[in-house]
Amino acid sequence: MHRKTKSLSLWRMVQKLSATFFCFGLGFVSCKKNANNIGENLTSNSLDVSFVDTFTLVTYSEELDSVQSDETAVGLLGAYIDPEFGKVDCGLVMQIEPSSLSPDLGTTFSTVVDSIVLSLKFTSLLYYGAPAAMTFEVYEITDDLVRDDQDYYAFEAPNHTGTNIVLTGSETITPDFYSLVVVGDDTVSAHLRIPLLTSVGDEFVVDSEAGLLASTATFIDNFKGIYVKVASSSLAVGEGAVLYFSPEDILSEVTMYFHDGATAGEFSFLINANTARYNSISFDRTGTDIEAALADPDMGMSEFYAQASSVRAIVELPYIANFNYDAAGNYNPKIINKAELVLPVQDYVPDPYNPSGYLFLARIVDANSSSFTVDYNFGSSFDGSNAVSYDDDAREYRFIFTRELQRLLTGDGENLGYRIYPPSFFSSSIERVIFNGPNTLLKEKPRLEVTYTDY
Repeated sequence: MHRKTKSLSLWRMVQKLSATFFCFGLGFVSCKKNANNIGENLTSNSLDVSFVDTFTLVTYSEELDSVQSDETAVGLLGAYIDPEFGKVDCGLVMQIEPSSLSPDLGTTFSTVVDSIVLSLKFTSLLYYGAPAAMTFEVYEITDDLVRDDQDYYAFEAPNHTGTNIVLTGSETITPDFYSLVVVGDDTVSAHLRIPLLTSVGDEFVVDSEAGLLASTATFIDNFKGIYVKVASSSLAVGEGAVLYFSPEDILSEVTMYFHDGATAGEFSFLINANTARYNSISFDRTGTDIEAALADPDMGMSEFYAQASSVRAIVELPYIANFNYDAAGNYNPKIINKAELVLPVQDYVPDPYNPSGYLFLARIVDANSSSFTVDYNFGSSFDGSNAVSYDDDAREYRFIFTRELQRLLTGDGENLGYRIYPPSFFSSSIERVIFNGPNTLLKEKPRLEVTYTDY
């Protein structure tokens, strides 16, 4: 059953159409109405200002083959099952390096490792989904990661030893996003702490004795890094969350606590600007609406999708050049006073998977690249990001399109359509959006709203 018949009872929160839509592309001129009070600040009151919002839009979704995900500002860790998008599973693959070289960790005969902890600092966004108790897994990887001149992609799964090094009995943790954490004599910000097997610390002591901590390169060649993930096989639809972390924060590290006789000590291994890392993300859309829509782009005319790290929403204006002609086919150019691309979304109260807080619009250049619209930097409601904020009351996004529409009408460049992106691009978030298409059975439809003046 398609979402349009079921989503009201369930949840809150590509190719072009055939020429049969051409008649609708010409039909917008018959629906214009006078709107002299609109755009008065943009043009003289003596001019006749009109309004139209019946342009033909073509909407669909496109899946990305690969998305670069290395050294992003945000680390993604967790899993959830979205009723419309299926299962999302995110893991962190990271190198660690000694906080200092040739540390004194004692000897294998005298040093006792009391504990060793992987800590990860939450970002200000905290999480996406419905967080609850999560079972964490940590593995030592066997891949050689390279920070410089090497790209890693979201869909890559790392090779690892297969042995979970989380301390037995400590795997399941309920994330606490707000409480301060006492670490030794310090009280620090909320963060996740995953205890590891003390045998991992024992190995570091052995490596120190062998001189493998005398240089960062030698240590990483011996201990290549870690893969952190969550167990997700028991999740049901509507359950789970992805946590957002700052890997390079001072609180994100592996810390070993030990004593040598009566002397206690600790030593840290850092995740920083020198170490390689990437987000490993997998998607399972089997039997979902989005799987069907990706297979049949025409379904995007009812609803279309955007999903960070995987799916882009596309909007095309195939007949926009006709706006410069009247119903008789005579050339009749316009002065664009204001234009807004309005994209309503499906967002129902029980749904924990909210639409992205911010999005922005980019002009399609080719299959792999996009460019900023002419309106970039203009009319942003999100300070410094040039993104458009989600209107939770209207349940829509409004993109300023004034100068971009003028560009289309003057024929300055190709009209290949537009992609909708989250402000963090793809591999630093895992948010998703369900947009109403032009043929939706719901009340609000996507539209281009234009106030204009005839020459």
